[in-house]
Amino acid sequence: MSYELDHIETLIARDIDNSLSPAEKEVLQAWLAEDETNRQYYAALKSTWALTGKADTDFTPSTEKNWEAFRQQITATPTRSIFHTYRHVLRIAASVILLSGAATAYFVFFRHPEVSVATLAHEKRTVTLPDGSKAYLNQNSKLTYAANFEGKERAVHLEGEAFFEVTQHTAQPFVVYASHTQTQVLGTAFDVKAYDVSQVEVAVVTGKVAFSKRDNQLEKLLLSSGSRGVLKDTKGPEQMRIEDPNFMAWKENRLSFQDTRLGDVINTLQNYFDVRITLSDSDMARFRYNGTFDPEQLGNVESVLEVICPTMNLRWTKNQQNEYTLRKQIDL
Repeated sequence: MSYELDHIETLIARDIDNSLSPAEKEVLQAWLAEDETNRQYYAALKSTWALTGKADTDFTPSTEKNWEAFRQQITATPTRSIFHTYRHVLRIAASVILLSGAATAYFVFFRHPEVSVATLAHEKRTVTLPDGSKAYLNQNSKLTYAANFEGKERAVHLEGEAFFEVTQHTAQPFVVYASHTQTQVLGTAFDVKAYDVSQVEVAVVTGKVAFSKRDNQLEKLLLSSGSRGVLKDTKGPEQMRIEDPNFMAWKENRLSFQDTRLGDVINTLQNYFDVRITLSDSDMARFRYNGTFDPEQLGNVESVLEVICPTMNLRWTKNQQNEYTLRKQIDL
């Protein structure tokens, strides 16, 4: 059954005043029986009344503008005179919750909504979680979590890639759910990459994490600083050392190549700039390159290619699809 919240609030007010009719009692009881959050809301309003019953009726909150919007919503019914009796109580409540309506307060404080933060292509964001932990979102990523971390764990759900710096709270583990995997934090800083739903990668910078499939937590990897784990949906977890110095380039905005195969350099640039780069000759992939690019040098891929190509006797071109091709200078 559908109920109008302002009507329910009127019934609650009348119930507090012991002035409900038998028919109104039935409506209120049916609403209370429908949902646990309804009962929590009822108890909260009664508690507010009990705590503020001796309050000064001339109390004026500092958030008068918010109260006015709040008052207009709850008095927009024929039962306005009933709520006028409890005006000082609701004014106090409005000054505390800093919201402009009882319905908003209901959904925010009793439904415990989820928060979703997403990034677009070439966009990165830093998110401060309810416990003070930080999540650094890479491009084309999405992070979802409860507005208030409650329950036995601090759970976040990730699509894409994010680096986490976690505030320790032993009694309430921090768990990242990505695709078919889960990562429980035993340390502080790590990266999770889950762009491909069939393969999830976790790289640990400091501390330790327990990395496993959601449906098989017995077969888990304990990853420590400097190690990474890969978990495919068709295979068990694999552990290896972090060898790519640029695995955190997207967050640090710095690229470093030391005697690196050109093929690997190209892959790194494609991932970092989200572009497509090809080599005119597959043999060029074996060429070796040394170089470091600081944040101010990473404005766009073309500025990087302008540095790499001359040192390797190469040139680059771009087609109408914004795809880049590297060729040997002798091809001219």
